[in-house]
Amino acid sequence: MKQFLGKTVTVKVDRPIGSKHPEYGFYYPVNYGYVPNTLSGDGEETDAYILGIYEPIVEFTGKVIGIIHRKNDNEDKLVVANKNALYSREEIRVLTDFQERFFDIEIIALEYLKQSIRNTVRGIIRRGDEILVVEEKDEIKGKYYYLPGGGIEFLEKSDDAIYREIREELECEIHNIKYKVTIENLFEINGIKCHEMCRIYELKVSEEMYQKEEINITADIFPNIAKWVNIKEFKEKKKVLYPEKLIDML
Repeated sequence: MKQFLGKTVTVKVDRPIGSKHPEYGFYYPVNYGYVPNTLSGDGEETDAYILGIYEPIVEFTGKVIGIIHRKNDNEDKLVVANKNALYSREEIRVLTDFQERFFDIEIIALEYLKQSIRNTVRGIIRRGDEILVVEEKDEIKGKYYYLPGGGIEFLEKSDDAIYREIREELECEIHNIKYKVTIENLFEINGIKCHEMCRIYELKVSEEMYQKEEINITADIFPNIAKWVNIKEFKEKKKVLYPEKLIDML
């Protein structure tokens, strides 16, 4: 689903605004449809909410400004609007709550990526001369890597966040957690400028994790793969690691 964020798509509307759900009986306060020739987790075409159009329509071409990940369902949703429109995660949640209230959801919004400074925690996990990193792909720059971890929740201490995030992502026990440094990280991914304050920890994980060459990460809104990469490849600029300032500290 991540490849859709920021992209232009055409939505065929089969549940126009004001229509009634044939099975559950609720009314649609927004236009709702699907993107032809796509495949969602349920084997059907990917569904999409259309925001900012206030009359029934049959088709709409716009930009994907958000993705709704259903943690307890296999069908994620796109959120589409006019190209200049930006909705926050809170606004998307409110406008789609008529249906999404039945699910445990996580929302990623283009507005959030463009305008927010994110507070994150990341973990250095070593295996000899290697570190465990998550592999991602930028449509412009190609592959890049970053440390496992994630966002700090409101009122959550960073020490608690690193423990929670690593356990969720790698599904293992962790220990010997030591704070190292905080790095202000400014970077660009898929043409989107990003800004985060990144607290770096060094830690150890369960012994069986060191025996695996690749680890599937399914806890995030976008599933990824973590793998062991020799630090030398980052220092020699053969591979890209974010935050870049971290390389000199390894």
